[in-house]
Amino acid sequence: MIKITSPVSILEFGSSHLRLVVYDKSILNQKVFYEERNDNIINTIPTEDNTLFKLIINAEKDIGQHLNDIILVLDSTSVQSLDFSLKKNYEKRLFLKDDLDQFIRESEQIVKKFNQDKNILHTIISKITIDDKVFEELKDISIRVSEVVIEFKFIIIEELNLNFIKNLLLSKHISIKNIYCASYINSLNLVNKMEKYKYISFIDIGLNKSSLSIFNENKLVYINNTHIGGKHITKDISKILNLDFNKAELEKLKFSKLNKIDDNDKNNELLKKIINSRVEEIIELLFSNCPLLKNNFFDNDLKLYFLGNGSKVLNENLLSFGSDFSFINEMSIINQKKEECCDATIKFINSIEKIQPKKINLSLENKGFFEKLFEYFSNK
Repeated sequence: MIKITSPVSILEFGSSHLRLVVYDKSILNQKVFYEERNDNIINTIPTEDNTLFKLIINAEKDIGQHLNDIILVLDSTSVQSLDFSLKKNYEKRLFLKDDLDQFIRESEQIVKKFNQDKNILHTIISKITIDDKVFEELKDISIRVSEVVIEFKFIIIEELNLNFIKNLLLSKHISIKNIYCASYINSLNLVNKMEKYKYISFIDIGLNKSSLSIFNENKLVYINNTHIGGKHITKDISKILNLDFNKAELEKLKFSKLNKIDDNDKNNELLKKIINSRVEEIIELLFSNCPLLKNNFFDNDLKLYFLGNGSKVLNENLLSFGSDFSFINEMSIINQKKEECCDATIKFINSIEKIQPKKINLSLENKGFFEKLFEYFSNK
């Protein structure tokens, strides 16, 4: 049994897998790692045989204690971004860190008021304008100002999509400490590791969906999702080659391991065309309404990286498209370790604790679990 004194539990909830990592907050490189895979997780009825329950029970046995709360990391096609700005007049008084924190809280309250069926996952400051001067960030704030305008990007998700997971955890008396968007956390972690580049984009291909995130240096500027993922590529192969789904999946995986396609291999050439067509469609859908592309911000110099289990089907044979994609200068595939998203989440948590205002602590003593959970989400 591994002794963990201050557990931090991160649950990555995907459409094809569950991954639970328990960290020791006092020693963040010490962790207990668990993973379960189930192609029908989302439709599973919450019983004691549920995959998630087994995962939690195994983790609790290994660390010898109950997991009181969990940080949830997930992706969904209902995840979307919302741009919002707020302006305030200060009449030449001092603008302090508390004023910035109040700006953030008020913006979140306004967004939540007009999106009551949504849950805010991330609040991102896009630009700060003080008396017509733009600031990328504010450190050690203490300046006299007349007018402040802050532009935000919110990542939100439909509350309805969280109900199933909430109910599952509720039945195990586990509260949700916070909820994050997996594709944003993942891509932000990668951006911070890379050399600074004007525009970098990531397409995360999952089982039933694909997500696009675009960064200008290390700031998120666009996010989009589509209901097409790796499962649709397998279905295409199944239909065109007249194979059952499982055999089509095997053919897809075998093809992805090829280093080079023989020009005389008609079967692999056909597989390439099938996969290429679907990937082109995914890229087209994800970029179709992107204002950055429409206004030619990329200047034919965008870097694009593919992530996710669905991207494993890709190989260097596929990373070439027609003139419609001339705005992409470079494409690559990033093969991540399976726990990397959870590792990125713990880094993200540590970074935001230093710069973002803490949420108001709720008094949860002597209250039932359902009441605690209700209060938590009412105050998000």
